[in-house]
Amino acid sequence: MIRLYLITPPEGDPAPAVRAALAALPRGAAGVQLRQHLPARALLERARALKEFCTKFEAPLLVNDRADVALASGADGVHLPAHGLSARDARALGLRLVGESVHSPEEAARSEADFCVFAPVFDTPGKTAQGVERLAETCRAARLPVFALGGVDPGNASRCIDAGARGAACIRAVLGARDPAAAAIALWKAVAVVVAMLFAALPARADDSRYQDYPVGSRATALGGAFVALSDDPSGLYYNPAGICDARRLNVNVSASLYGFERQSRGAITLDRGTFSLAGLNQLNVIPGEAGLIKGVGDLDERGTPFAYDVTVPQFRSYGVDATDPFQVHNRVMDRTFNVAAGAGMRFDDKLNVGFALHYVLRLYETSEDALSLTGTPAEPTVGVYHASASFANANLVGLLGAKYRYSPEWSFGAALGLPGIPLHSAGTVSVQDVIGDPTAPPGSRTHATIITSQVNSRTFVPALLRLGAAFIRPHRWTLTAQATGHLGTSYDRFSVGPPIEQRLRVQDHVERNPVIDFNAGGEYLLNPEYSLAAGLFSSRTGAPEFHLNPDGTLADGSSRQPRVSLYGATATLGLIGQHAISRLGVSVAYGTGDDAVPNDPTGIVDPKGFRSAGVKQLFFYFFLASTFRY
Repeated sequence: MIRLYLITPPEGDPAPAVRAALAALPRGAAGVQLRQHLPARALLERARALKEFCTKFEAPLLVNDRADVALASGADGVHLPAHGLSARDARALGLRLVGESVHSPEEAARSEADFCVFAPVFDTPGKTAQGVERLAETCRAARLPVFALGGVDPGNASRCIDAGARGAACIRAVLGARDPAAAAIALWKAVAVVVAMLFAALPARADDSRYQDYPVGSRATALGGAFVALSDDPSGLYYNPAGICDARRLNVNVSASLYGFERQSRGAITLDRGTFSLAGLNQLNVIPGEAGLIKGVGDLDERGTPFAYDVTVPQFRSYGVDATDPFQVHNRVMDRTFNVAAGAGMRFDDKLNVGFALHYVLRLYETSEDALSLTGTPAEPTVGVYHASASFANANLVGLLGAKYRYSPEWSFGAALGLPGIPLHSAGTVSVQDVIGDPTAPPGSRTHATIITSQVNSRTFVPALLRLGAAFIRPHRWTLTAQATGHLGTSYDRFSVGPPIEQRLRVQDHVERNPVIDFNAGGEYLLNPEYSLAAGLFSSRTGAPEFHLNPDGTLADGSSRQPRVSLYGATATLGLIGQHAISRLGVSVAYGTGDDAVPNDPTGIVDPKGFRSAGVKQLFFYFFLASTFRY
């Protein structure tokens, strides 16, 4: 929905001023009304000229009173005077957008238009102001968006928004100004800053749509995560606990760390002389990928019972969003998952192993949003300060059953069944603090402060999974392996907060995951007794459902707005083999494209209810170092 409604001055060609103003504003932020008393043919020519670049800048064009000219020019709609054609009759002609002028709460309550314009709010040449209180009464009475007209400028626009107006309408303040572009930006900033303080900076949400942004483990990472048919080191507890029976000695994995970054990109837009980055490069990540050990009771080569402990970090996401204009906004998100596992295996005979592991899955999520705005004059600035934060921690207990079957000396097969998670504990806190100070406002309303803190219970549901894989091994030469992993779908509410916080801290509460299947494949070649080369491929396909929009651009009930980005990645590794240790040095790269639901307004702060699809690109690039010690 637009926030500025630019009305043309009664005389002169408005095209240059309209073009300059729209070019300076975010696309979709403003609408234009052609209001000039001209002969029909001349008015039609001007309407057609305006329509061309209004379409370019995604600005709806309305023609005042003349429905015939609006239809002939291809304008988006008609604006009706208070005693003109009815909105119902205008729509019957085929006009999809109807605005209407009102001068009282009663007229606004009766209006059937798509929006109305209330005037005059402040004094104008030849007209006496009705005042902000009258505007507030009109906004409360109306069932549709109300724009404030009449003497509205950057110095008083915030008072209109506080009164409930959707945005500001103006004639001379922008299109009649000496510099329409600068005037449009100044008025848009004044409108946007108040809305931003009400609806927070940017949407911040955890990504609950995928399961593996990178493989974990030592040898498992080198093989692209295709490890269910092998699982012969401590990370086997993560993939298939039956495989730990094939570890011949005390086996310790340490320092399987990832060093690198994640990059997200949704592009950027330029406003005035500042840049609003919709997603940016995060700081360097250092992820402690895995550490664990295997120890046996009895003879592992026969019917011994090995047990193992393992700690992995299967998810680690860190990213931020920054804006420099129209006000300073900083948003940071940290999302981490820790997996602590303990398990044991048993060998039934020379061909079949079974195993079981319990996983304690802990998720830690933190987000913070800060915004600072300065408008008005240097001597009497209007200052807005906003801070919001949310954090939660929750844990699940997950059981993993595994089996490994050696069909022949070369071929082995593996299967693992992950049981649905059992919630253990949760905790969380959300907090919103904002202060707006306007020294030009009437006494008693110059400062507005909101401080809200709430404790919440959080949830992360872990669905059931099934891994199936096969490996072909040529001893002392090479290994080839592949697997498929299927995750069942799930649906849950991450946490719930009250409306006062929900409208400020726009963290998506509801999570939907469709069933998804991922694939992994890898190979390792022994160059000589001291060196090996390995490579792997893996997918991390999204389980997020499509999002659905209502005709007015708002999200349909029950619709998800999770990012739908599927990743496809690869690993390459050099192995250094010693008498008691194997060290692996390599890289893991994953890249994907998809779409996300983002606010209709390009800044993502002015209109939080309207959404559209936007292309998204994500890149994960990590170096890793893994060492396995055998004694």
